[in-house]
Amino acid sequence: MNKALLIQLWVFVIGFLFCNLHKRTFDPVFRTLTALPIGWALFGICATIVYGVYFSAVSQMILLVVLALTTFALLFANITQGSLSRDSILLGAASLVVLTGACFFVDSLRIVTMTPDSSYIARFGQNIGLGNYEASRMVFSMWGPLVPFIHSITNLLDQKLYWQYQPVVSLDLVAIVFYTVYTIIREQKSILQSFVAATVLVSLMALSNIFLFHVFYIHVNIISALYMYLFVFALLKMQQQPGRAYELLALLSLIAFSLVRLEAPLFVIVILLVTSFWQGWSYVNRLKLIIPFIVLFVAWYARVYFILPENSDLLTKQLAIAFISVLVGFGLFTIVSGLKVLDAIVKRTHFLTLILLVLVSVIFTIIKPEHMLSSLTSIVRNILVDGNWGLTWYVIFFLAAELYFAHVHGATERHWLFMVLATYILLVYNLAYFSDSYHIGEFDSANRLVLQALPLVLLYLSNLRFAHF
Repeated sequence: MNKALLIQLWVFVIGFLFCNLHKRTFDPVFRTLTALPIGWALFGICATIVYGVYFSAVSQMILLVVLALTTFALLFANITQGSLSRDSILLGAASLVVLTGACFFVDSLRIVTMTPDSSYIARFGQNIGLGNYEASRMVFSMWGPLVPFIHSITNLLDQKLYWQYQPVVSLDLVAIVFYTVYTIIREQKSILQSFVAATVLVSLMALSNIFLFHVFYIHVNIISALYMYLFVFALLKMQQQPGRAYELLALLSLIAFSLVRLEAPLFVIVILLVTSFWQGWSYVNRLKLIIPFIVLFVAWYARVYFILPENSDLLTKQLAIAFISVLVGFGLFTIVSGLKVLDAIVKRTHFLTLILLVLVSVIFTIIKPEHMLSSLTSIVRNILVDGNWGLTWYVIFFLAAELYFAHVHGATERHWLFMVLATYILLVYNLAYFSDSYHIGEFDSANRLVLQALPLVLLYLSNLRFAHF
């Protein structure tokens, strides 16, 4: 536990130093809550670059050196910019104490839930840390590299399994969703009303059976939900509080999200199409967010192309080329979106994206009717009956209907959040075409993708007017 705790504290410090550079934008609570996911995001980016450039037994030591240099660089930046004030030091120290307490609490529970997928992630991750190229490259065809990279440090901890990070990250997700939902509702209601409303909304997620299972489940679902939520929340705040703080938060979150799941870059592209091309977004802000993402992942998939074994699982060499093509195409569209001749199309990108996904859904259903309709039936049944959700979605649908019709005046944030959710579900449905049909049960992949989007549903509800609360 001691070494596992030290790793978590180090990652937190990295994230806190980054967030503290933007203390004029991020309030103390938000800085504290986002420090851990930002730290793990920077860890994942550093690990991706290190192992992408040089994969061997010494890569782990190189990664630790890179993380140490990153820590000192962020510390130096805090000192030179005057961000490391007495209040910041006290806040960081208090946060470390709270995190230590959370880690000891989690460790005392000794609860870990695993499936064969969990074992694969952990074992392949440990092989990465040992520099065992042949025994680890299969994982890159099954999941994104971030979670296996986290497990790659297991051999440094004197443990057979590094599990403590999972429940801590899960608790952090609950805290972040609660605080952000509370602050949004607080703009409309009193402190007590906002607290009660945020508690009710977050309880729909945190107390659902499926979420409680995933709190301790060694997998990619909670972490991907965390980064997708931070990504969309940062996009929302970018329009309200322009500046580098939320731009960098959005960029780090979308990169980390894309490093967690294989299909995540597709979700990122769709989300960016329905948000960053909306009227009011500047061409420069769009480029600053999208181009670094495109460059990093084109380079990563090009590297993965040569890593993948012949008997690869989900991600094949052909799909790697397809991903690169989609990323390059999206990058080119972003670059030319500043041309006046395309202005009419660019302003309607969000609507055209929705229409295109609907048309693709219809085409896929016509080509494989039994396959696609079976998948659709499974998605609906899992949400309402068989996905171990309990009454979660019934209550959410009731609240959504009540709050939506109580909302008299429109709002841009509400509209594009709805577009994000609509296009997300359409993409989940369309992905069924390329794999086995979705099945009934809580462990179905579509059911887990719905779980990943649940925090965004709560964010959408918080942006509706609580007129009858």
